[in-house]
Amino acid sequence: MSAPRATFRLLPVAGFLAAVAVLLWCMAALSGWITRGQLIHQASQNVATLRGDGPLWQWPLRRPSDLVASRVFGAADMKVKPNGLLITSRDGTPFEIGLPLAGPVDLMHWPLLRLDLRSSREGALGLSYQPLESAAACSAEHAAAVSTTTAQLSIDVRNLTWRTVDGAPCEAPDVVAYMLRLRLAIPAGATLAVHSAALTSLDPSLLPPTIDRQVADIRLLGSESSSSWTPQPQQLERYRTPVVRLPEDASSESMLLWRDRVRHYWPAAIILPSGQALPAHASSHMPTWLDAGVCALYLAWLIWLAIRQRPGVVRPWTEVAAIAFGPLWLIAGLRWGPDPSFPGIAAFLAALVYGGQSEWRRRPVEWGWWGRSWSEWIYLLVPLPVAAALTWADGHQLLHLDVRHILGYLGWALLQQWAMLALVMGRLERTGLPRPAILLVTAGLFGLLHTPNGALMQLCVAAELWWAWRFMRSPRLVPIALAHAASALLVESGLTGHLLRSLEVSARFFQ
Repeated sequence: MSAPRATFRLLPVAGFLAAVAVLLWCMAALSGWITRGQLIHQASQNVATLRGDGPLWQWPLRRPSDLVASRVFGAADMKVKPNGLLITSRDGTPFEIGLPLAGPVDLMHWPLLRLDLRSSREGALGLSYQPLESAAACSAEHAAAVSTTTAQLSIDVRNLTWRTVDGAPCEAPDVVAYMLRLRLAIPAGATLAVHSAALTSLDPSLLPPTIDRQVADIRLLGSESSSSWTPQPQQLERYRTPVVRLPEDASSESMLLWRDRVRHYWPAAIILPSGQALPAHASSHMPTWLDAGVCALYLAWLIWLAIRQRPGVVRPWTEVAAIAFGPLWLIAGLRWGPDPSFPGIAAFLAALVYGGQSEWRRRPVEWGWWGRSWSEWIYLLVPLPVAAALTWADGHQLLHLDVRHILGYLGWALLQQWAMLALVMGRLERTGLPRPAILLVTAGLFGLLHTPNGALMQLCVAAELWWAWRFMRSPRLVPIALAHAASALLVESGLTGHLLRSLEVSARFFQ
């Protein structure tokens, strides 16, 4: 009888572990699905631009943030004008403007640099580039003349004389991924109005009329390593915008590693998941007006719920949905990126404010900040040796992290755990769900807040299961936040770039 009883007692444990395995698989599947969709969206936009003869790389210079470091390098002052930037030379010495590179640019196949600028006095324009951080910088001192009458310049970088700082000759730029700068020399007191820059070409891009599931110039194999893959010389000579198929069943991290590797050789490549067709029309994200409309409805709902609140938790599922929607709308909705959605940020902050006032008016579970015994601190550190083991097995030498970054992340970890454990899980405990289900839902939501970073989502689910279980036994937030911050900072310092692509989430994951 003892054996059947033991087996019966193990069934719930086995069921819980099976549910955890399914949850982890779902995180990876969701990450892959979103990444494939993002790759198709980006390819669709590039194809539409190429077929419309538009520039793939352009820089509207309207505000300081449109420049590298948001400033001019040298003795010059900058002002914002309605249609561009106005730069005034202080002493007549050359100054530089850096064009931000979100990714590699192809100056071999798109060699015409077109500039929309006008100077109040005669001057000279030079260029400099650096293909990689580890490569030498090259400059062309006299690329073009700047005049008071010409508003647009078109410079063919292939026809310039390029030299290093030491005066050694350089090749004309090919693929540039690190630095591209304009070097301008105008008299003291003269002004330069700059509006935009773009890379163009006189040669049309030859793309197939339709790109179905089978079209591919290059097919990548999963048996190859993205870090060591190089195209064949005839492929480099033949293709300008090749259609590249990624390996079948590749993870989100693997797909992005392959994408970056291919762009190292062809920045304009059309990179697609295996077996997926490109839509006939360019896809687009949600328009701003609809994003703002959803945010307005959400804010109105939160205000209505806050007005109707009464002592005691009456509608826990409603409150969980109300608190979780804002952060998920921002993160899982891919609204946090280089150009973040302000309605998404407003929804995120509104969720925290609503949760905070709800917690202040009627706390569903009692919790505290500090641990009362040493065990409440030590047991929460279980994910830390796991992170150390992963770093040792598949990491690199630890990187230095700034003290301000460490302190900032500690505050961010405390905010996350307060929202997930005190707010969300505190209300889930009033729904009548069994404790294992509450743990799974809490960890699942925490994983979704790191969408679409698949490996990070899985690590967060596993860690939050432990921290949520410990919070049920001893509801203390600061020890959990410290364990969270220590584990995450160790991973950031020693594991990113290997098992983890980065700690970035939402649209920032694809950069």
